This record gives sequence, structure tokens and C-alpha cells, in this order.
Amino acid sequence: MRRAVLAAIWIIVGAAIWNGFFDLYVSRGEREYLQKRAAFELGLGAEPSIGAVMGEARYLGVIAATTWAALVTGLGLVTVFARPAGRARDRAAKGTSTP
Repeated sequence: MRRAVLAAIWIIVGAAIWNGFFDLYVSRGEREYLQKRAAFELGLGAEPSIGAVMGEARYLGVIAATTWAALVTGLGLVTVFARPAGRARDRAAKGTSTP
């Protein structure tokens, strides 16, 4: 039961990380579009396409968010389900439960 709760917590942490990174990249895309739009209105660049700018931001956001969320969640789940080494097996073999 304890491992299931800890695994659920790591999955929730992974979802929060995914949302945070995705939001970061989308907000960067918004800022980039606004900067390109301001440059266009000042006559310093071509007219930007919000679809193109936000599409790229969304694409990069999904890649970064998935990478970080998978890394953190995966390593967190390893800590939950990894078997204790050495002393725990020795205690189990001896039939004792004291450290």
C-alpha cells in the first residue's frame, strides 16, 4: 500500500512538471510573437504568423515537458520500487527485523 501511494505521488509530481514546462514554453512563444509583432509595426521585420510562432512553441514545449517529466517520474519510481540491498536481505534471511 505504501509503495502505491508513493508511486501515485511521483506520477502527480510528473504531471505537475509536465504542465510547468509546457506552460513555460508556451508563454515564451507568446512573448516571442509579441516581440516580432512590435518589430513589424516599427518596420523592422516581416509580419509574424501567430500560428507558426505558437506552433513551434507548442512543439518544443511538448518535447521539453515530456523529457523532464519522464526523467523525474521515472527516477522517482525507481526509488519507490528498487529493492533494498544488503542489510534488508540479510535480516530477512536471519528472521530478524531490527536494524
